[in-house]
Amino acid sequence: MIFTRRAHVRTLLGISCIYTLLALVTVLANPNERVLDDAAWRADIATVADTIRNEHPRPFRNIDENVFDTSYEALLNDVPKLSDKEIIVRLASLVALIDDGHTRLAIPRQHPEIGLEFGHTPTPAPSHAELEFRQLPLAFEKFDDGVFVVSAIADLAELIGHEVTAIDGTPIAEAFEAVQAVTFAENSQLEILMGVDRLSLIEVLAALGISRSAEAATFDLVTPDGTFEQMSVSALPRGPLNWIGAFSDADTPLRLKNPNEVFWSEYVADDNVVYMQMDEISDGEISLAEFVTKTLATADRLNAKLVIDIRNNFGGSGGLNKTLVMALLQNNELNQYDRTFVLIGRRTFSAAQMLVNELEQYTRVSFVGEPTGSRPDHFGDPKKVRLENSGLTLRVSRLHWSSYTAFDEREAAVPDFPVNWTSGDYFAGADPALALAVSLRDINLKTLLRMALQRGDLHQIGRYTLDSQRATDTYQIDFSNSLLELGKEFEELNDKETASFTYRVGRYFYPENEQLVAALDGLESS
Repeated sequence: MIFTRRAHVRTLLGISCIYTLLALVTVLANPNERVLDDAAWRADIATVADTIRNEHPRPFRNIDENVFDTSYEALLNDVPKLSDKEIIVRLASLVALIDDGHTRLAIPRQHPEIGLEFGHTPTPAPSHAELEFRQLPLAFEKFDDGVFVVSAIADLAELIGHEVTAIDGTPIAEAFEAVQAVTFAENSQLEILMGVDRLSLIEVLAALGISRSAEAATFDLVTPDGTFEQMSVSALPRGPLNWIGAFSDADTPLRLKNPNEVFWSEYVADDNVVYMQMDEISDGEISLAEFVTKTLATADRLNAKLVIDIRNNFGGSGGLNKTLVMALLQNNELNQYDRTFVLIGRRTFSAAQMLVNELEQYTRVSFVGEPTGSRPDHFGDPKKVRLENSGLTLRVSRLHWSSYTAFDEREAAVPDFPVNWTSGDYFAGADPALALAVSLRDINLKTLLRMALQRGDLHQIGRYTLDSQRATDTYQIDFSNSLLELGKEFEELNDKETASFTYRVGRYFYPENEQLVAALDGLESS
């Protein structure tokens, strides 16, 4: 059976517009002041294109090869009239066309400690310090209700919590769309994550025509009380920074409590919940196997709900995933939809996505939060190449990691229980995904099917139904009547579209149930 969802594809029209923009905008330093000459840059650009073609298993799965070739030739031709930084932005945009989160050109920055970095090995500095991009003194996050300042240098800490509505007169929606040219993302979730990171690099903003200067930009802001403000913000100098986040040590949310730990757990007695955070699929000071064994044993002994948080997990060693999967499979009490909850989001990427795949396939955990930052069927294990002249670091995927279902075209793994992420929740220190996971009780197959049918989520409908048919403790139970009952519920709510969809799903999985066939026929004839 094939369960499909809309694939994330950069449209040819959108790419053409981006490259027209990139070709027209040249606002940075005089090309004659570059640190690399034309021949050096052209050699590095050729290395990038050749490495992508030679190493990537399917470089043009999501992009027309002719678009890539045209963009490549245009960049080679434009080199003489571009500055070093403009060339890097154009080169990053060329790599981003591959539409693969693991295939990326690192944009070097003067303050990498602030920026988004999800490589598992350090990225070396470029061959010339002049190639490093300058950082604005602000960092941003995109929520359902807009783009907000979430951290800043101490002198601008009062801007934390302000909404950004424009940059140098460019509306934030347009700015965010423009920076998609330099996001190495395979779905919209990762585009959001990388897009806000790019908004903090002033020379990227200038190269894309978002800001008028590569030195400073004027931000239109809305304060938490609704007041409009404008502020001109200049790029940071080199050197140490006094960087401030949204939370003090006293009010740090549980999910941010131990940022330097690979994994950790804590028992929340008031809720009888064992909270288990995994920020990397790897061994830490103790092995992952020991950590998982001890944590699950605690949840079992206390008869507690288990919440596994992988919202900030960019991956690691996928071979270690079976440590957790097998531990859950061996514990019938914890391996239940209403006992173990996995929190996922836009930072759930790479090997963490593979963990989600395996948990979906083999276990009965419930997923809560936002869609993941990876496609379930994706490329990874990149080859790392340092370009000879510029010293820029290129990573190119070498392996294809298939999903557990054939022809899985989902853009992301979607949670069973979706939760919106708003600025109000964030700055209040609230965690609505964790709160929902703690509150959920008595989840059964019918409950899950009802929500998936309302979403039209064919993949999860198939997951639940096939699991019930294959599991040794439920394979003899006929769930067709549950689908029949759900269809009747939707009819009573006058939701004939969902009712029809429900009956069709039931007829597919249980073709012998004549009542489902009759219900569909009756609905269609009414």
